[in-house]
Amino acid sequence: MTTSATSTSIRTTLAAAAGLAAITALAVPAPASAVSEPRTRLTFTVDDCEGCKIQLVNARSTLDADVVHVWQSRTRTVEDGRVTFRVATKRTWGLSVTVRAPWEGHTGYATTVAWRYAGEQVGETVTLAEAVTKRRASACWEGVRRRAVTVPLVVEEVEVEGVHERVPGSIAFVPVTEGWLPPMREVWDGVLGSQDVNVCR
Repeated sequence: MTTSATSTSIRTTLAAAAGLAAITALAVPAPASAVSEPRTRLTFTVDDCEGCKIQLVNARSTLDADVVHVWQSRTRTVEDGRVTFRVATKRTWGLSVTVRAPWEGHTGYATTVAWRYAGEQVGETVTLAEAVTKRRASACWEGVRRRAVTVPLVVEEVEVEGVHERVPGSIAFVPVTEGWLPPMREVWDGVLGSQDVNVCR
């Protein structure tokens, strides 16, 4: 079922975008020792999103903040309502998740999972009716230190302001608020979109 976004426009910016202009993003290959690092089997369950493409991104800055080291997973497809990744456990800290649904039009951004909406505490539930009223959210997960974890996601079709016209888009969030990291970013009708990597603190 389609939920109409009530805002007249949806602007998508990376948090602190002005500061990011001076940051160089580097794709960092996994070191040879990565095979011996603790790893987490991370499964997302997603209803009514068969064929959705999901990708994980982790962006960390160096101590002097001049360089951002970016790791990203391969894109995986939701099948039978779930998708699973095996990632180095340390990469779950500051993890962002992007979703591309089959119904999306030319939005000009990547739909990004909101781990926490402003005003919600860890463990509190969030419904779609509540999510579409939100104005700020975090794209950054606090992560886990477990070998296996399953995280439910909500992905729903909404109408958004696209590049040329209003088009079908998506809202993506966790129905139970997870541990999160700054920054909190501006969202429109609960929709969190990214045109660049989310640098988490």
